[in-house]
Amino acid sequence: MTREAFVARLEHLHPLAQANPQAYRWRVRGWALLGYGFILLLLLGTVGIMLGLLALLVFGKAIVVLLKVGLLVGFFAWKIIRSLWVKFDLPQGRALTPAEAAPLFAALHEQSRALAAPPVHRVLLTTDFNASIVQLPRLGVLGWPRNYLMVGLPLLQALSPEQAAAVVAHELGHLRGGHGRFSAWVYRVSQSWEQLLGQLESHGAGTWLSKFANWYVPRFNAWSHPMRRADEFEADAAAGRVTSPRALAQALCALVVRDSAIDKLHWDVVTAGISAQPYPPADAISRLLPLAKSARLDDATEGDLLKTALAADPDVFDTHPVLLERLAALGEQPAVPALPTTTAAEAWFGTNLPTLAAELDKTWAFGVEEFWKERHQFLSTQKKRLGELAARHEAQETLSADEAWELADLTEDHVSSAKALALFQGLFDNAEHGLAAKFAVGRILIMQDDPAGLPLLEEVMAQLPAARTGGLALQQAYHQRRGDKDAARRLHTETLRHADRNDAAEAERNTISRTDNFLPHGLGEEELAGLRTSLAAFGDQIKRAWLLRKELTHFVEHPLYVLVVEHKSGRSVAEKTSTLLINSVVEAVKLPGQGFIVPLTKATDWLDAPVRRHPETLLYASVAG
Repeated sequence: MTREAFVARLEHLHPLAQANPQAYRWRVRGWALLGYGFILLLLLGTVGIMLGLLALLVFGKAIVVLLKVGLLVGFFAWKIIRSLWVKFDLPQGRALTPAEAAPLFAALHEQSRALAAPPVHRVLLTTDFNASIVQLPRLGVLGWPRNYLMVGLPLLQALSPEQAAAVVAHELGHLRGGHGRFSAWVYRVSQSWEQLLGQLESHGAGTWLSKFANWYVPRFNAWSHPMRRADEFEADAAAGRVTSPRALAQALCALVVRDSAIDKLHWDVVTAGISAQPYPPADAISRLLPLAKSARLDDATEGDLLKTALAADPDVFDTHPVLLERLAALGEQPAVPALPTTTAAEAWFGTNLPTLAAELDKTWAFGVEEFWKERHQFLSTQKKRLGELAARHEAQETLSADEAWELADLTEDHVSSAKALALFQGLFDNAEHGLAAKFAVGRILIMQDDPAGLPLLEEVMAQLPAARTGGLALQQAYHQRRGDKDAARRLHTETLRHADRNDAAEAERNTISRTDNFLPHGLGEEELAGLRTSLAAFGDQIKRAWLLRKELTHFVEHPLYVLVVEHKSGRSVAEKTSTLLINSVVEAVKLPGQGFIVPLTKATDWLDAPVRRHPETLLYASVAG
């Protein structure tokens, strides 16, 4: 299902859910049961066939045939069961015990009882500025979940105990019982299918289950979207009941301003040290504790952050309501909350707080160490190179186009965008880097809210489809900052269409098949001469080679070439020999664009038809023939 089709379906389904909630719940229940029914059908059908084969083995005579068929069916059953029994990655974090965080576990017990929610099996402390509830179904989409509550120490150190309790209650609200049990069940079903689909895709599963999941999950998500969105409001309401609406509202507003303050005052400072230090700091989380409690930006900046969050339009793909909707539903007004006198981390962990922070120091440092070292080396090399290029530039030494681009790029990364602006502008007329330079200038100007960047982005996007995704995102963010919601929405729609077109283009460029239509390459002799020279180096192995072009529907201005190579041994050549030749050709022959290099063998003899239909595509023929 395309993004645009998904949005269109949501626009149709949301009014249905509002008009008749009871009837809509039954339809969503039907979609959920369809998923279970398909799995049950696969399992029962496979078991039935196996039982039938067993009976035939006992009473029949064609033992060998039945054994072969039985093995095939057994393999199919094993594939189904293996798909269902996907091993999900466990959430990462430091497991907390009741002895280490007695107030937190007491609050969890009280809230779970008040919400009629199932127990939380494990509480994990993380380094994130976030909290979440994660359910891992022990039986895949069949259920029996194990519940993990994940709480970030930076978040707990930025909130008061009342505010943090409201955040935790919201997460537990997704598991609540009583009147909201059905919505919570739909939430869990959706989460389970999403997790299963992700695992099937990562493991490359090609079973009927994975094919069904690819069809089913987007449709179930669309039908359940209104209910899952409503469930966010209901989880907020539940949190408000067991804590207070005001505490949750304060927490929601604090999430906006405190996260930005911690990023700017702590994490930006930490990451700035990558270029100077080859190893990450050993106390990044411990150093964060006092700052997270007192992190404030100036009033104007915090006001702007809150204003921007309140002006945000709902994301149609996100079931989470925006801040303004959540505050309105709680009946609370937006405001930047005061800093906590005592933080949730201090209240809940007490004297264990320094020890827990020290443990997270090690976890964080270990997790980023490899990246940090590689990035340090990379930045050190870049700075050295920048110094060399800058010195030559200041000495008015002529730089090549590649060196001029490199200087501009490195200047933006390590000095400032303002200094890089003139350097990029100096490349506008360069044939190789001109479009990239115009995009860079457009991006810099747009980020400074200078409308002069808009026509530059448009010019580049018109000539370079690959720049369209980034250009549209920059334009949309610009209009959102300026409060032009109509323009931002129009660009959002255009972004969805472009993303769908990109997906379709990628799909048709990923493979070639006998159902494709192939055309002459359309290249000039100058471009072909270099290819012929490269192929001639394999004259003792290649008999003939043809260059075709696949007929495309999307981005036709960027051809997809197919170089068909025939080995001197003919189409019956051994697979290993053919593979070695093709690997060597791929390394040596550079196509004038995206494309495939394919051996002409018995498996690909369907390519014989297009090369015969277009004899002019013969690119190379060995003299020895």
